[in-house]
Amino acid sequence: MTDIVELTIPVTADLVVLARLTAATVASRADFDIEEIEDLRLAVDELCISMIHGVEGGRLGLQFSRDEDEIKVSCRYLGELRTALNPSEGSLDGLSGQILDALVDEHGDSTEDGERRAWLLKRRARQSG
Repeated sequence: MTDIVELTIPVTADLVVLARLTAATVASRADFDIEEIEDLRLAVDELCISMIHGVEGGRLGLQFSRDEDEIKVSCRYLGELRTALNPSEGSLDGLSGQILDALVDEHGDSTEDGERRAWLLKRRARQSG
């Protein structure tokens, strides 16, 4: 069974804490260990900050879906992108991509038809025993 939690927050760095808290709660309910929860919290933080880089106003729409041993976080910018926005701004290339590579199993982003989207996937480590 897939659990889905949706969150919409204004584009301000100080409210990203709500996204981190939601990620931690979803991961905890999925029996992720403390280290995996912290990795997911940091990854969601990086994802949100990279999405709001170079934009003014608007909102972030986040969807956290949990299915068995994995959590997928999808994020989209809900607002009008400035026409002067450099396509590489807010992308998950460079340092943001390297950080996410270290924290999650998969991630990606795109800007299509004026809409910026990004996602990440974190799998729970299988417990041996």
